[in-house]
Amino acid sequence: MKKKLLSILLIAAFLFTACSPKTGNNTSTDASGASAQTQTEEKGDKIFTLTLFQNPKTLDIQKTNADYFIPIQIYNRLVETEVGSDGKPEIVPSLAESWEISDDGLVYTFHLNQGVKFHNGEELKADDVLFTIEKMMDPKEATVNSSVFENIKGAKDKLDGKADSVEGVKVIDDYTVELTLEQPSGPFLAGLSGAPASIFNRKAVEEGKDKFGFDPEYTVGTGYMKFKDWTQDKEINLVRNDDYFKEPAKVDGVRYLMNIDKATERMMFENGEIDFMSLDKTSYEKYKEDDKHKDNIIDFLAPSMDYMIFNQKDPNMAKVEVRQAISKAIDRETFNKTFYDGEGILLNGVVPPGMPGYKEDLPAIEYNPEEAKALIEKANIDKSHPFVILQNGDSDYTHPMNEMLQKMLKEVGIDAEIKNMDMTSYWDTVFSGEGYSMTIGPTTADVADPDDFYAQFTDENSKSDGSNINDPELTKKINEARAITDAKERIAALNELDEVIVKEKALYFPIASKVRHFITSPRVKNLNLSWQGWVAGATYGVEIVDE
Repeated sequence: MKKKLLSILLIAAFLFTACSPKTGNNTSTDASGASAQTQTEEKGDKIFTLTLFQNPKTLDIQKTNADYFIPIQIYNRLVETEVGSDGKPEIVPSLAESWEISDDGLVYTFHLNQGVKFHNGEELKADDVLFTIEKMMDPKEATVNSSVFENIKGAKDKLDGKADSVEGVKVIDDYTVELTLEQPSGPFLAGLSGAPASIFNRKAVEEGKDKFGFDPEYTVGTGYMKFKDWTQDKEINLVRNDDYFKEPAKVDGVRYLMNIDKATERMMFENGEIDFMSLDKTSYEKYKEDDKHKDNIIDFLAPSMDYMIFNQKDPNMAKVEVRQAISKAIDRETFNKTFYDGEGILLNGVVPPGMPGYKEDLPAIEYNPEEAKALIEKANIDKSHPFVILQNGDSDYTHPMNEMLQKMLKEVGIDAEIKNMDMTSYWDTVFSGEGYSMTIGPTTADVADPDDFYAQFTDENSKSDGSNINDPELTKKINEARAITDAKERIAALNELDEVIVKEKALYFPIASKVRHFITSPRVKNLNLSWQGWVAGATYGVEIVDE
């Protein structure tokens, strides 16, 4: 799931400056050569300032499944997802002004907006779309988000080193590009609205080489914000793109501060130094009684959940009885009262609330420690092989959850150890599938389609998602459902697999979704979170006014 969902575990540490991967200067320059300090003074003080919960690994969106928040502002996609008048997410034009889909569902023809400029002044052409897809599927690039384009004809052949190009991408003219799929794919169009499908400029990437993703001169998109500078382990600054092909953003720029602890963040917010932050229960209760701030609180139920990955590369976790036992050993009501203030929506299926395909009437996952003990005995676990709960050291809120999980497992006869890692090591371990049994984390939908939530249980996607599933029969059923082009029929077919995935095979353990609370400073107006509940998707329309 983290492969495309972004999730919002979204956590990886990488220490770089904006000038280049080798420089250590504290003040970096933008593409024009102006210093960050000078540009800030020239732009005034209408800078939307907030904290970033992680140090990005790279701004090359093809090479990270964690660091989406900067890239979605500096790049555009062929299509985007917006909330419609009915309150539901819908696919709308972006770099592509229109498109047609062939009757057999195999050929997508996109007509690009003309005159769209990248931040380096280059005009967007169909060749840039071709280049973006070819780059994603180049095995030398070692990208992690290739699934977004894998259904294009010949894409996997290129990824596997069997072809020099992606057969299904055809440039018709400068402003028309045709994508031919291997088979009909209901979620394909929605997938093109996700952050990993961002369109790159051929010239910038080829000239920048390994500086792309780090150096503002080469890390350019068509987005409403431009990458200005990146000071090592400290902050990232974006500046408004005045030549944006739509109406320019209202703020002069966006400033992200890193490595700010919660206490410091709250102090900075109250001092007017930052403009946005998330609220825990204590701070929420405080600010909703504060006349200065109570009208600036935002409540949002995002299409997200906390859930547990079961790593089947672990010999014990490969046994269905063990996975079922762990599911029955966890008292989610206690989790809800302890970690969700009793407001969590306990989940029993694959899809969270706020997404097409969410079902609230599924049979509940039963808490039954006695049955869990019986299943453990039946499984004949290898006691010489330790059960390891992998913990992201930078995801603080999961730490007490892991401790409670450890206690509940002990009560049914499983002695589990908690292995804490920094975020980079954590993700490297998850993706390798080595040295851990299970891990708890959050996930948020990347695109407004339930496909990603099911695709993670296919053999081809589960390795990068950390589950390491080997289930050809289930994979076949999921892929057959994904090929249905009628949205209602496709979602219904996927929904039929919920109980198989969650209860019968216990491939993962959904915990809960929860309404989240945020607050803005009084000077911030018109901040409307994206359909995922991301503030990064709200920076386009936000305004800052003089208090």
